[in-house]
Amino acid sequence: MKTLHIVRHGKSSWDLPGVSDFDRPLLEKGISNSYTLAQRLCDKYGKTDLIITSPANRALHTAIILARVSKIDLKNIQINENLYDCETSTVIDIIEETNSDIKNLIIVGHNPSFTNLANLYLPDYIDNIPTSGIVTLRFNTKKWSIIDIAPVFSEIDFPKKE
Repeated sequence: MKTLHIVRHGKSSWDLPGVSDFDRPLLEKGISNSYTLAQRLCDKYGKTDLIITSPANRALHTAIILARVSKIDLKNIQINENLYDCETSTVIDIIEETNSDIKNLIIVGHNPSFTNLANLYLPDYIDNIPTSGIVTLRFNTKKWSIIDIAPVFSEIDFPKKE
């Protein structure tokens, strides 16, 4: 079994003149929501093996929060330059290149590619993974070659979900 958690970064600030999109920080609400969702993820699914994140400030900060809450060693965070401003096919390639020893994977990044990825596998279409939102998919497979298989389980969690 392979479990994939598709995580959209926490809410970030657009109100900082002169700060590039790449460097936008998380808002206080984004930090708080990321901690809340990280704890829910940890409580529900236990410790993950690896986090792969976009290098953008808001995604990297979200990944560090996930690692701290679930007590993942920071050496188990991989920064992948290709996750910033990418196509859905790039995200799939990154997932499929993951070592088959990894059972539980978190991937942290951005819309629209993350919502598009989720919609390839979810039974019902979603318009948007909200900030700090998590789509969890479980696949009955030994390798991360998931492009042609359907998940055996799916779930969506986000800050306003009760």
